[in-house]
Amino acid sequence: MTLEGILRRPLDRRRFLVGAGVTAGAAALTLANTQCDAALVRKIQQSKTAVPPKHLVWVWQFSADGRAQQIASALGSRGLGVIVKTHDGIEWMSKYDNAAEAISGPAQVQNIAQLFERAGVPFHAWAVVKGVDPVAEAQMAAAVLAAGARSLVLDLEGSAGFWVGSTADAARFGSELRTRTPFGRVDISIDPRPWRVNLVPMTEFVAATDGIWPQLYWDTFDTPENVSRYGGSGYPPPGGTITPEFLIDTTMQVLAPYNRAIIPVGQGAASDPSTWPPFTHEAWRMQTPFVSVWRYGVTVAQTLDYLGANPPGREPAAPPPTPTATGTHSPTPSPTSTTRATRTPTVTSTPTPTSTTATVTPGPTP
Repeated sequence: MTLEGILRRPLDRRRFLVGAGVTAGAAALTLANTQCDAALVRKIQQSKTAVPPKHLVWVWQFSADGRAQQIASALGSRGLGVIVKTHDGIEWMSKYDNAAEAISGPAQVQNIAQLFERAGVPFHAWAVVKGVDPVAEAQMAAAVLAAGARSLVLDLEGSAGFWVGSTADAARFGSELRTRTPFGRVDISIDPRPWRVNLVPMTEFVAATDGIWPQLYWDTFDTPENVSRYGGSGYPPPGGTITPEFLIDTTMQVLAPYNRAIIPVGQGAASDPSTWPPFTHEAWRMQTPFVSVWRYGVTVAQTLDYLGANPPGREPAAPPPTPTATGTHSPTPSPTSTTRATRTPTVTSTPTPTSTTATVTPGPTP
């Protein structure tokens, strides 16, 4: 894709959605011109070293998801990339993950990045941002990028164990981050349900970052309460069921005012892996750059195979639409215990999966 096409894509999507009503994110429309200009400059600089994107697979803890070399082999053979958790607040992941490969600092980021890249797996990183020490967290984020991560995604949520800072802390984080890495690719990952988006300082974070990764977990979100709240927010689910397609379409409308690239995060532990093709196809139809799956340790080989066979850019295999007329709901956790790419971790004794597949584990992340 040409640079002109890259710069035009978010605007095209916004024009497509501009007529749709949104219930969250209105504050993003007031971003100052200087902030928008900075984002444009970052996009131009990043395009100079950009490579064709690949669908990404999240890794939380190596002790839970598998050995790094096994994961690298499984993803490399399918043409997929990886996004590995490096830190939580101001703590490196080695505090929570007892695997030898756990990230203990920039040097280990470099080691793991090189391990994946040698296997042909583009290495990206993610971290929970909390605002407990905005300057230190920004310094750690910049260090991860400098150590070899192609990008860093900040998990930004308003639940217990996540963001606890103020809007001033968010602005301070952004200022320190961009002082240390003016052009590094940094995105945010959020809970995009309309009533939860503004539980975090979106305006401040969007100004300093480049993309938004909404967490779209159709099994987990398909509860009577969520159906009711979506309807109350102006987005009634067709047939009273929350489907992958519904989440893609609704989220694109909710996040359109922020004018950032949208990278959907899908549910690897979906009870029915055949729901992934509708999700991926709808994401392609809405012109998202690629998709990602949370997480390797709960994603079956069938889903990884599908993503590998349907890379970004071309139309993926078009499945029949996800049924919506049953009006029934999956026996999934309540909204307070959702499966997310975000739970502040504790050491677990989950068995290491094989390099080709992992057992589907319904329910919340350990």
